[in-house]
Amino acid sequence: MESLASRILITHEEGAIIAYLYNRESFNLLKTERQEYDNSQFIEIGQTIEYDGIRYIVKSINFKMEEKLYKINPKIGFNMYAPTDPSDYNCQIGVFVEKAK
Repeated sequence: MESLASRILITHEEGAIIAYLYNRESFNLLKTERQEYDNSQFIEIGQTIEYDGIRYIVKSINFKMEEKLYKINPKIGFNMYAPTDPSDYNCQIGVFVEKAK
């Protein structure tokens, strides 16, 4: 049985791609609070996140299974943090945001 391997796509509601996050270190760039009881981090609707010095409000979130990436194929997709590595995700969490005022 295939394990889930996910990436996070942060997109402006009007369509501009803000970031792809593939690992813990890149997730930490969002500057989300860590929970006191277990040191976990959340992305939730209504939450303000920050990326590259810009604050965004999370408007919606979705989960997508990537049919074409069920089997790792270096010809489809790439990891922007390591472009020579094959894409290694089979699902995506979409986080749709608008700029915070």
